[in-house]
Amino acid sequence: MITAGVDVGSLATKVVVLRDGQMLSWSAGATGESSNDTARRLLDDALLKAGIASADVSYIISTGAGKKEVSFTHGQVTEVICDAKGALFLYPAARGVLDLGAESTRAVKLDERGKVVDFALNDKCAAGTGIFLDSMAKVMGVDLGSIGQMSLLSTQEVNITSTCVVFAESEVVSQVHRQTPKVDILKGIHKSIASRVYGMVSRIGLGQHTVVVGGLARNIGVVACLEEMMKQKLIVPDNPHIVPALGAAIIAAERAGAQ
Repeated sequence: MITAGVDVGSLATKVVVLRDGQMLSWSAGATGESSNDTARRLLDDALLKAGIASADVSYIISTGAGKKEVSFTHGQVTEVICDAKGALFLYPAARGVLDLGAESTRAVKLDERGKVVDFALNDKCAAGTGIFLDSMAKVMGVDLGSIGQMSLLSTQEVNITSTCVVFAESEVVSQVHRQTPKVDILKGIHKSIASRVYGMVSRIGLGQHTVVVGGLARNIGVVACLEEMMKQKLIVPDNPHIVPALGAAIIAAERAGAQ
């Protein structure tokens, strides 16, 4: 049986294709103006990679901010459930999931059976999300793909305290004018993001065996700051940004099997 999961995020859309519980292929790209068109194109791409015809797909589930905008799925599932399903598929011993996305951040607590027992979401402010980091990279004139590694080179403490992107930009500009080393400013930015995520972690009490997913999980600087605050090693899968789509594909298989 072949199923697919579609995760429509505010900035990026991801698609995962499964066959009998094994991941065959995945595809990802910018969401763009039409979530539906992007999702269809990426699904076609993932099916082409797997050598599968669209008619052979039994069930499709969508998740993410734009899950209801995808017209060709059989249903929608919340991001929290998809986070849990995807993380547990990769790491059955997982007891927590942190989803670090472009506009939203989620902390999910699991029990010993893998059931969701609590979760927390970030507020409407962009601080603590990928968009915040993208804005700070532009202010700094640094490539987004390298800022995480650069932040690890910091040797002195710099605090970026504003929770608003606009005010945080002013803080960063002020630090630049003081000729504060870029690596130290970047560490302060990463620590600012991590501290907001850590606030959610503390509220629901995530412990050991926490899996980090979402696009921002690919940033080694944010993960390092979180590990320092949480006093534990975090689990970052290969391609962490596709894990919610993987969870959606797993749920699609469960629902198709129950029919």
